[in-house]
Amino acid sequence: MTDNCPSCPQEQIRPIAEQRDDTQVSHLYRCPDCGETWSTNRDLRAYGEAA
Repeated sequence: MTDNCPSCPQEQIRPIAEQRDDTQVSHLYRCPDCGETWSTNRDLRAYGEAA
């Protein structure tokens, strides 16, 4: 998955780290333009990807 930077117009940023379990995925992002870092937690059931 990709995400958009919350601090600048940069889009489609790939995560620099990922952690998964049966129903959750967490991604860590760092914007290559402004250096902002953020994380997301997504419920894989919402994407039809849960184990």
